[in-house]
Amino acid sequence: MACEEVAVRPGSQTSQELDLPEGVPPLTSLYLYIAGSCNLACKHCWITPTFEPGGSDGQFVKLEYVEKAMREAKPLGLRSVKLTGGEPTLHPQFRELVTLTDDAGLNIIIETNGTLVDDELATFLKHKRTSFISVSVDGATAEVHDGLRGVRGCYQDALAGIQALVGAGFRPQLICTLHRGNVSQTAEIVAMAEDLGCGSVKFNHVQRMGRGEQLAREQGLEVPEIIQLHHRMESELVPRSKLRIHLDIPFAFYPIRKLLEDSLSRCAVTNILGMLAGGELSLCGIGVSVPELVYGHIESDSLRSVWCDSPGLARLREEIPARLEGVCGQCLHRDVCLGACVAHNFFITKRLSAPHRFCDRAEAVGLFPSSRKKRLPSG
Repeated sequence: MACEEVAVRPGSQTSQELDLPEGVPPLTSLYLYIAGSCNLACKHCWITPTFEPGGSDGQFVKLEYVEKAMREAKPLGLRSVKLTGGEPTLHPQFRELVTLTDDAGLNIIIETNGTLVDDELATFLKHKRTSFISVSVDGATAEVHDGLRGVRGCYQDALAGIQALVGAGFRPQLICTLHRGNVSQTAEIVAMAEDLGCGSVKFNHVQRMGRGEQLAREQGLEVPEIIQLHHRMESELVPRSKLRIHLDIPFAFYPIRKLLEDSLSRCAVTNILGMLAGGELSLCGIGVSVPELVYGHIESDSLRSVWCDSPGLARLREEIPARLEGVCGQCLHRDVCLGACVAHNFFITKRLSAPHRFCDRAEAVGLFPSSRKKRLPSG
């Protein structure tokens, strides 16, 4: 599954109200990678799967791990849980996990490829605290989508999943990862999302991580192309669409109009914690591929002690956003953007404070907007 993100905002409770140590922010969201398995074999997957492509022989998180993580995170400010994978609906106790989260009074966010969602499951989710669901569709045709996702027929299954969700009363977000094989279909994808009854469309570009590294080298869009595509979308596609359309591009490239919206998406990396299918506590799913970003294990460690005392998280808080390097350190949006994707930055450079590759490349070729940089003192 691609790195898919929704709006995540810190909760209203302060660190003082939650009795957290100085410098430790509230933990507002858990990202639970409940299935270390997937029924597809996506070429753009941003992690390196430990299971056979297209198989379901990977690891599944234990219910007691999820229960312990939520119970120990609630006093730290927990408000929402994101269920992702792998493919989360593969988990043999998926409904029990959703019910467990619902009973805890937490908002539920789900990222899915949609292929296993039917009317019954969609109705079940609608009766829980499911606040947001995204479904990945990577083309306007079966040939393009199935070609990227590696399983014939998964396009029709994904559309059927969206239809089931819409029928149950959801307006899911359709997420599409762009590459040279589907970038010409952006207008058709938006039109398809409108016809299906989706509430929004998000376009990602291929992350140079995990299995996606090869696709990025062979078919990934270059930074100037993405900037040009963003301009076209904002001037041509957005004005005539009924849906919210978002291209994954750093805040510095947004028009002022978009910066004033309330629905901007970002990764609130200093307020989240990931848990992998094996129970490892990590920055996010990147912990599957980068052991340095694993901070403990829910079975043997107190989540509070990990959140408050982990040297890795302490370093993250020291460096993000205050010590961001290069153009990210100069950017007016630094304190909101937080370097865009710290996991990606670390994967590429082995430094948490490294500038985001997109912005660094844009600056190198003269395309980073000078109006979005802080003015340095003269002399």
